[in-house]
Amino acid sequence: MHAYEKSFHVLAGELQLERDGHLIALAKDDYGLVPPGTPHALRNAGTRPAQWVEVCAPQPKGVGGWQDTFFSGRADWNGTIATLDITDPRIKLIGHYDGTMPEGTIMHGDLRGFSVKRFIDHEFGAVHLTMFTVEFANGGICNHHDHAFEEAYLVLEGGVDIVFDGCEYTLHSGDFAWTGVGSRHAFFPAEERPVRWLEIQAPQPPAQFGNRWHSRWEYLAQLTSARKA
Repeated sequence: MHAYEKSFHVLAGELQLERDGHLIALAKDDYGLVPPGTPHALRNAGTRPAQWVEVCAPQPKGVGGWQDTFFSGRADWNGTIATLDITDPRIKLIGHYDGTMPEGTIMHGDLRGFSVKRFIDHEFGAVHLTMFTVEFANGGICNHHDHAFEEAYLVLEGGVDIVFDGCEYTLHSGDFAWTGVGSRHAFFPAEERPVRWLEIQAPQPPAQFGNRWHSRWEYLAQLTSARKA
């Protein structure tokens, strides 16, 4: 068990999760949350490698520092291991991505052409982090902005051009990127090149004013400079 929150998203293979005495089988595109102080264990009982994204918040302490992880003994795998049934109201803090995305949204001039499907957030039961998938099906833009929180991105399908703190890159499937607090960043998806990535935010964004769109504040700077002149 940990003194922090942990979430995961299965990318490949199969896992078995023992969480607070409950056993459940997990497969590709399943995701879940382990609250602080919750005994849990993971194992791979199959024949193929299992791969998953794991996110911990607040950031775990370094080895040799203040203890924030505790081992309480061997997990008991002798019970019935349930398969994931998201329609069962007794299944909590576990979900599954069904491969569908909502229709693309036009928010404003700095953000358009995208769709979002949320996995783990405040409503799901998380306190410190959010996890969701973003898709740009046919172009669009997520213009220069920054946050008072960290973001990480794992490209799952396609590719996207990005500018992070003035440096230009192209991300492809399997590539990973990260932006720190206050880091200026933007995404420029190309037409006819769909892209989808897994995105994580920590700590959770505020209820409003989570994004500072730089073009708008730069426009304000021009207006105020003109008035001074």
